[in-house]
Amino acid sequence: AITVLYIVFLSARSKASGFGILLIFIALSVYTMGAWTKIDAEAVDPDFGRGEFARTTVEGIKENWATGVGFGNFQKAYQIYEKEEMIFKQYVNHAHNEYLEIAFEGGALAILLMVLYFVILLMAFTRIRRDPLQKAAFLSVSFLLIHSLVDYPLRTEALAMTFAFMNAIIFHKGFSDRLAQKNELIEIDHNGDKLFVPIETSSQRTPRLTSRRAKHKHERARYKHE
Repeated sequence: AITVLYIVFLSARSKASGFGILLIFIALSVYTMGAWTKIDAEAVDPDFGRGEFARTTVEGIKENWATGVGFGNFQKAYQIYEKEEMIFKQYVNHAHNEYLEIAFEGGALAILLMVLYFVILLMAFTRIRRDPLQKAAFLSVSFLLIHSLVDYPLRTEALAMTFAFMNAIIFHKGFSDRLAQKNELIEIDHNGDKLFVPIETSSQRTPRLTSRRAKHKHERARYKHE
């Protein structure tokens, strides 16, 4: 179902249909990962899983919301807020929720930066809805962001590099400029030829109107002159 929605999303043109399909895609992804997380937790221990990791991390965030505990200090700081009955031979090295872990380590500034990124990403989505490559990159980023709710995929170097590359495609201004230029063409009649040229703007150079017939006439006139 998610694959089908992926294809439909890429073919969507209007802003409303794009947002609708994106919301369905996110809902299905969250449901799928939530079900997987529940099964995984019950298979290990119903009282010891991602839910308990999240509750303990939130307690730590409440106590350190201003500055956080410092990046790279999750493992030691988590043990301070861990319940005694949850202490086993195995220790918790990550919150299995990237957003909670970043908030725990980075505090208010990290939370603000995450919110700012999501705002900019949604603004970019309204601009890229007609470019298939940027839309595909947006969905890839969205899937990694959703996956970060139950795990820490971006701490894997390969996925972190992929995430950065996809963001570069989303925010690259050249794609929007190329698409805008493609959409702003007019048809003119030049020496009997039909030409499609971009509409001239203040930021664009005046297009040169050339065709095979015009080039041939120009060369013939220069030959006669010589």
